Amino acid sequence: MKLILSFCLVFSGFYGFSQTRGLSGVVTSEGLPVPFANVYFENSQTGTTTNEDGEFWLEKIPEDHKRLVISAIGYKTLKTDIPEIAKRSEPQKFSLEVSSDQLGEILIVDEQSGLTRRTPYNVSTINMQGIENKGNPNGMMGVLREVPGVYGAEFGQGIVKPFIRGLGFSRIVTIYQGNKLENHQWGADHGLGINDLGVKIVEVIKGPASVLYGSGALGGVLLTKDDDHYLGANEYTGNLGNTFNSVSNGMRVYTSLGNTYKKGIFLATDLARETHADYKNGNGRIIGNSRFNTTTLRLHTGIEQENFQNKLSFTYNDQNLGIILDEEMQVEETLATSRNDRDMQLPFQEVQDYLISYNQTTNHRNFETSLHLSHHLNKRKEIDSSEELVDLGLIQQNSFYNARISAPTGKIDHSLGIQGSFLQNENIQGAQEFLIPDAKMFENGIYYLAGLDLDNFFIQGAIRYDHRKVTADASAAQLIEDGFILPGDPESRKLSRSFSGYTGSLGITSNINSNHRLKLNFSTGFRAPDLAELFSNGPHPGTSRFERGNDAFGREQSLQADFNYTYKKKRFQGNFSAFGTLIDNYIFFSATNETRSQDDLEIWAYQQANARFYGMEFDLKHSWMRKDRLFTKISGAFVRANDRKTNENLTFIPPDNFNLETGYHALADQSLFLFSKWRVIDEQDRTGLHEEATAGYTLLDLGASKKFHLGTYSLHAGITAYNALDNNYVDHMSILRTFNISSPGRNMMLNLKINF
Repeated sequence: MKLILSFCLVFSGFYGFSQTRGLSGVVTSEGLPVPFANVYFENSQTGTTTNEDGEFWLEKIPEDHKRLVISAIGYKTLKTDIPEIAKRSEPQKFSLEVSSDQLGEILIVDEQSGLTRRTPYNVSTINMQGIENKGNPNGMMGVLREVPGVYGAEFGQGIVKPFIRGLGFSRIVTIYQGNKLENHQWGADHGLGINDLGVKIVEVIKGPASVLYGSGALGGVLLTKDDDHYLGANEYTGNLGNTFNSVSNGMRVYTSLGNTYKKGIFLATDLARETHADYKNGNGRIIGNSRFNTTTLRLHTGIEQENFQNKLSFTYNDQNLGIILDEEMQVEETLATSRNDRDMQLPFQEVQDYLISYNQTTNHRNFETSLHLSHHLNKRKEIDSSEELVDLGLIQQNSFYNARISAPTGKIDHSLGIQGSFLQNENIQGAQEFLIPDAKMFENGIYYLAGLDLDNFFIQGAIRYDHRKVTADASAAQLIEDGFILPGDPESRKLSRSFSGYTGSLGITSNINSNHRLKLNFSTGFRAPDLAELFSNGPHPGTSRFERGNDAFGREQSLQADFNYTYKKKRFQGNFSAFGTLIDNYIFFSATNETRSQDDLEIWAYQQANARFYGMEFDLKHSWMRKDRLFTKISGAFVRANDRKTNENLTFIPPDNFNLETGYHALADQSLFLFSKWRVIDEQDRTGLHEEATAGYTLLDLGASKKFHLGTYSLHAGITAYNALDNNYVDHMSILRTFNISSPGRNMMLNLKINF
């Protein structure tokens, strides 16, 4: 199999390239591998990270032989001269010493924006590589929603939307392949649209980051980073895996393969196929039409050299998603069929994404540059009445760019960037219903970011200006025939709105001593109203709603204060964060308690108010044994939100939630990992307009994973019991909670993955 996959890459035109001499090695601590350690040359952008086995490869050693630096959280940083090492061709061994007071290094969080670990922003790093995380039926959000302050809004298993500190939908920016995703995130029944295939880690930025990422980053940012295991490899490397989920008889098969050739040219691919039948709830009842399937293909090529790196990537993602009906819990209305039926049935969504992106970084003696260009095509069809007809169909194209230049001058680092996009949205010809009009959107922004390094203090500030123009167009023949009307019913059937303004941030990070670190940040964020909030005026297929927008909305503008404290000593580490946010012109979606006489559809409308959000998160970890063999984690979060004028609660706010996790690395080589997770969701009785309270619940997850060495290969096997007690519950953030449609019951997830 490996030979067949390898031949496919060789045939692509790179056959015959040979690997140039670089530096390879393995990083260990007390005889055990250190995964995801940072390996780089001092005062250089040349570097990489170790894989799960602690191994790394650097394509080229700088000519001036800068010192090699190896760092990892929880270990003392190693710096070593390399003239002698550079003369050897065999892999080198490096050993790190466990540190009781290491608080982190100055490492890059995002090449595009220039953010580092010392930024005053609240940033959490989530590893997506653990075998227990692979193939989660809730996709990437199945892992991310366990992060304190992050929550998921569900519409079945295949559709989960991220919420950060109570803010979601188009208030969260997702950066994928460097592209700022625009795929109709305003829709409650529209999922995140990406999965974890080829993703190594996700950086979660909590709080307003509009100053660096523009409109939509009012609540936070999900920043995905690819698994570039193939960079600098001297042979084909990759993996092949399979996952089974019992709750939906779901299967996922995935593979990755890549290599680096001479002159730093690399080529890689990722491929996954996932299919699920309807899931069962905690009472063993099949929830009809919760089935879904996806196919994902990713291709990468580029050059990785000391002072120049570029990467051209293409992703194709095809999703078929069943839509659970409001009446599903009524026995006579259920769409449930046989236990293993995977065929699409009405209603369902067909979603296709095509994304091509180009990322480039250059490193010079006195400055560095970053460039990103991408184009994203999103096709969405909602099919309700007949498989031959498209009830709601949208084609969205978005071209996005980001360019940055950074230069240090003494103790100050300067970054100047520009960012913008051109988005075009069209209704598919022949669609039966029209929720929003055709539209075009131009957006451009310019920002300046500066950081002042004062040894134990790091001060960072940024300012940004943005301008967005949106033009709605209802002049197409099918929109005229349908009777779609823009606000004010303009004679031209076109309507334009413009939004512009400034955002900024100012914060400080203080390493008081080796045990204490403080972060304090003040930031503003903004979000221009999306197309649905401004111009929607039609029925939404797959739901029982008629939706109305309001073109008079102003842009949302926020002001947030964020405090973060980290304490670490010996085997204990604790993080505590508190925040308060004021949002002017906050837009929310609510039922009006009215129905349309012609079709009995409930009328839902977007409304606007001045809002207040505040809350806290904490994350505590204690290691009971050396080398983190036995540990306990306790974390939790709460958020409160209300209308500043009436002091009434806002709708759709996550309940208080807490997590208790225990993990044990067994056996002499720690190759066996046992864990348990106890998740407690509190009752949500702080209800908003036309909203009912939701009962709390608890979930217990149990799991084990084992790593086996098979010559040059390694085999990872895992079993996880999600909701092991098979509790039946309805989450407050479920899109379908009004109809008492419960979430999945016990799920036995089996995983096998081989790395080669």
